[in-house]
Amino acid sequence: MKWIKKLFGKQESSHEKNISSEISFDELPAWLGENSQKISSEIEKDASGLFKELEAAISELKESNESLLDAKVEGDFDIRVVKRAKSNRENVTKQVGVFIDKLETPENKDFRTLKEFHEAAMQNLNTCLENMNRSFRYTRPVFPEESKDITDSLGKLGKILNELRETIQVHKQETESIEAASEGVNEVRELSALIKAENLELESKNRKIQALKDEIARNSQALEKLKHGEAWQKLQSLQEEFALASDRLKKAETGLSSLVLPFSGNLSRIKKLHESGKYTLKPEVKQQLDICLEDPVNLAPSFFQELQKVFEDPALDIQTQKKEKALAQVKYAISGFEEKKREYIEARKAFEAKKSELTSSDTRELAGLEHKETELLARARLLEEEIESSEKKLAALKEELKTREEKLQASVAIIDSSIKIRFLP
Repeated sequence: MKWIKKLFGKQESSHEKNISSEISFDELPAWLGENSQKISSEIEKDASGLFKELEAAISELKESNESLLDAKVEGDFDIRVVKRAKSNRENVTKQVGVFIDKLETPENKDFRTLKEFHEAAMQNLNTCLENMNRSFRYTRPVFPEESKDITDSLGKLGKILNELRETIQVHKQETESIEAASEGVNEVRELSALIKAENLELESKNRKIQALKDEIARNSQALEKLKHGEAWQKLQSLQEEFALASDRLKKAETGLSSLVLPFSGNLSRIKKLHESGKYTLKPEVKQQLDICLEDPVNLAPSFFQELQKVFEDPALDIQTQKKEKALAQVKYAISGFEEKKREYIEARKAFEAKKSELTSSDTRELAGLEHKETELLARARLLEEEIESSEKKLAALKEELKTREEKLQASVAIIDSSIKIRFLP
């Protein structure tokens, strides 16, 4: 591999650079670990010298800070200037001391630790400079040499931290790519596990739907066999006869109603006159009038004779022309009612007979098969919807896996552009 050749100081030829190396997905974590260790070694090697310089700079800063703290006033200064310089000197040395205390060099020299150390050190250095800046302006004129030593020591320390930042930056992209690739390996593993589980679930559902289809087919065959049997043919014939009897009954009911319909408006008028007290009907006539308006098939034949008397009664407050027309209609009803009633009674008897015969027929097997068919089809539809949902979920997971694999390959290419990952099928 490229990094091994680099480690032993071998130079790659242009031909070797163009040759791709394939690595299986399972081998990738170990490969990433090797590259991470290699980079860590390089970083530690580069950082070791800088940390020696850093420790020397910290020691020098401590001495400079102590020198400023112990410095004597030399020269002729106004007493107020000296007093102000001394009070501000305390703040300067305090801020430098706080910065030194926070600047603990880490034992580990890995990339992440160095990065965190550098960020914290720079933040603490900037805080120190910001907090001591104003005080330093009053301290420097009275203690010039000691103040210059502080400035030089802080400058040297800042320069070393900048060199450390450059060392970190050199390895930043490759280290972050290793971290991204390691995270990508976990993501690909998780997605692969989800896809495997979803495939198993989908296979299970497909087996279930096939079993349901087989059961539906067997039930349909049993239903078809039943429909071609003698019992089914008899039931079909009976249902047709029942339909004819039902139709005959409806026609008979319509025939009876058609006798009353022409003068029903006048009947309603008579009912209102009775209810308002403007005309009085006998109780039995009033009862039959209500039946005539609501259910004429149950009307007593004698009602029409009583109704004829009502229309012939001068006390009935209905126009003469309407009365005469209604009388003619009532007389027509009297002449035809007996026949229509007889037809209705016969039709009702035939209907009830067929209904009783149909009710007593053993249709339990047929009903059971039809109910089972409905239930099986409903279960099949629900399972087909679940399968469709699983297929969509599986497609989405595979698409996401493809994206993650491409992202992982891109991270690996930053580490070593010749490496090609052979992913699991």
